Amino acid sequence: MSSPRLPKRFHAFTITQALGAFNDNVFKMLLQLFVLRVMLAANAEELISQATLVFTVPFVLFGPWAGYFADRFAKSNLMRVIKIAEIGIMLIGVLAFYLGDVYFMLLVLFLMASQSTFFSPAKQGLIPEICEPEAITHANSWVEMTTFLFIIVGIVIAGVLMDVHDNNAMAVALYCVVFAVMGTISAFFIPKTTPKGSHTKFPWNPITGIVKDLIFLKRQKGLWLAGLANSYFWMLGLVFSTNVLIYGERLLNLGESSSVKLTVLPAFMAVGIGAGSMLAGRWSGQKVELGLVPLGGLGMSLGAIGLFFSTSSYWLTSALLILTGICGGLFIVPLFAYLQFVAEEHEKGRVLATVGVLNGLFLVLGSLLYNLFAVQFGLSADAFFLLMGIATVGAVIYICTIIPEYFIRFCGWLLTHTFYNIRIVGAEHVPLKGPALLLPNHVSFIDAFLIGSTMQRFIRYMMLKSYYQIPMAKHIFRIMDTIPIEPAEGKESVAMSLQAAREKLQQNHVVCIFPEGGLTRDGRIQPFKPGFETVMKGLECPIVPVYMHRVWGSIFSYERGKVLWKMPRKIPYPVTIEYGEPLPPTATAAEAEHAVRLLAAKYNGTAA
Repeated sequence: MSSPRLPKRFHAFTITQALGAFNDNVFKMLLQLFVLRVMLAANAEELISQATLVFTVPFVLFGPWAGYFADRFAKSNLMRVIKIAEIGIMLIGVLAFYLGDVYFMLLVLFLMASQSTFFSPAKQGLIPEICEPEAITHANSWVEMTTFLFIIVGIVIAGVLMDVHDNNAMAVALYCVVFAVMGTISAFFIPKTTPKGSHTKFPWNPITGIVKDLIFLKRQKGLWLAGLANSYFWMLGLVFSTNVLIYGERLLNLGESSSVKLTVLPAFMAVGIGAGSMLAGRWSGQKVELGLVPLGGLGMSLGAIGLFFSTSSYWLTSALLILTGICGGLFIVPLFAYLQFVAEEHEKGRVLATVGVLNGLFLVLGSLLYNLFAVQFGLSADAFFLLMGIATVGAVIYICTIIPEYFIRFCGWLLTHTFYNIRIVGAEHVPLKGPALLLPNHVSFIDAFLIGSTMQRFIRYMMLKSYYQIPMAKHIFRIMDTIPIEPAEGKESVAMSLQAAREKLQQNHVVCIFPEGGLTRDGRIQPFKPGFETVMKGLECPIVPVYMHRVWGSIFSYERGKVLWKMPRKIPYPVTIEYGEPLPPTATAAEAEHAVRLLAAKYNGTAA
């Protein structure tokens, strides 16, 4: 399946974002190396912890203002103004290193973080404005990959430039001014956007604004929980990047003679995040695949726990950091895409800025935790990684408990991507928002998972009650909001099930009914039953015919007369799922059946 097309000049946006991340990391690494190598501070953990805290505060303090500006003004223009401000901040940074005053440098960090606070909602909100909905995940994967690639280069360049200039931090800081100018120039090539017309009042009191915005976000459960997961990732990233330098210096014995090896340790994780971001884009296809979130979280936890045991090997440590980064990319890209996709157009800036506030709160929490355990309690760097790994296991369990749809999505993704290679045709015929009824042919016991793996949205399925009540699966079906139906219980019971499906459509959900009423036993399409006509009576939403090609023959179908107890013909097994042109809501069973048979004829050469 080909990747969705990105808009013209999208890469100017990507470069602008990447150069900003690059410059931030050059300066932050420069400050840390200044503390470790120039000041030779005995309390390096404490100073680095202070720097981390200072960098996180603006994300909380100025979040409501950032959201207001992103919704009030054109995001492309706002990004250009903010990039111009970056040049001035870097000039102040040069002065701070000239004076050698670490607290003046902390002030510059505060200004840098403030600039990033205002830049973030404009940046994140611009993606869904200039990209088609099906390209949002692909766009995020490109942005995250290039961002972390430039983070890698920034981290390494800081160490190299310090070596080249004999630890003259002021000389290295001058490069940051040049990088800021380059980022500003690229910002003027970003595709132009228009203001979204928000008329909310400016939140003069940021504290009141923070409370209001958090309440606003919490009312939207999906966005709120995605924001929490997003924020946990950034807290974990902060802890990793802060702790890994101490880990390298104290446990891997990377002294001044090994400065490059020390500075590239965070870069290994950034390499992994870049690779994981692209992998997330590829595995997600043209949709937001939240099933990758638990997978990424589990991998990050295993990587952190592994670092507790890798203190004797630089290369094992590096491999674990890359693994952790890859899983971090799988974790964060779907969350970014979900936030951008689900938020309403006129509220994207506010939503993303409020998530930025959450990020800031979690970053402050992370810096306080680091100060508590590493500074106050004297916990060793490897033990701190172990602690965070165990905490991340708990976070993944929490995500799967509080949002069980994520876990179901993950299981479905794992099942379908292990056994099937799915080709999707006509996905654009299913609306990204609003109600729709899917009518597919019914071939295997995992048709629901196959269809769900191709769709952006969660689907409400109608299922025979005898399957719905299977003890081991009943809880999963309930989480999936499945609608049980049992014709043997009489017309009244069937009418209640059809009414339940109707209500799901009225609530703007996508509903899937298998109109054949059961699995095919010979691979042929069976006559469609008219029950869905009752569901659709008086509703105004499309009916989408769906044909599942080559699913007959998979181990979950009745091909060869049995299910499961046969050897698969091929792994992954190639199947095609095609969504046909939408039918009107008044379409009859005969018309829907004919539409599916026409789709079948494209592949089989016959409509039989």
